[in-house]
Amino acid sequence: MTDAFEVRRRTGLYVLLAVVCLGLAGGFGWLAYDRDDYVLVAPAVVLAVVGLSYLRGVGDPRTPLFVADDHGIRLRAEQGWVGLLWSELGEIKVERREGLVHDPRIKVVSTDGQRFFTSPLGVATNVSPAEAEVQLAQRRPAAAY
Repeated sequence: MTDAFEVRRRTGLYVLLAVVCLGLAGGFGWLAYDRDDYVLVAPAVVLAVVGLSYLRGVGDPRTPLFVADDHGIRLRAEQGWVGLLWSELGEIKVERREGLVHDPRIKVVSTDGQRFFTSPLGVATNVSPAEAEVQLAQRRPAAAY
């Protein structure tokens, strides 16, 4: 029995980005107040919203986004968790970055092809796409029953 493969958020990165955005928002807010130039309130508000949205990514750092083990996979979906046995998977693949629009991700398709789920990879997670390909290839053939 092998250890589970897990994809987790890099919470330190989210915290750093949130602090930088909130610091810049405070700076723009102070400039707007100090100079009586309320045009500077717009970037302050935008940076504050971005900073607060990064704080949502901190969440519970112990909770993985994706787990693959000898039995199957589990991943965070929009409304909770989804779990599938290896025998219930039609396809599982790692999709690389496509330009600036699509970040790398793990794509899981059910055997009937009706349902698909994705989990992020890349800079914001602790796993690279190359490592995910290797880890998933090692687990699926051994556990496909």
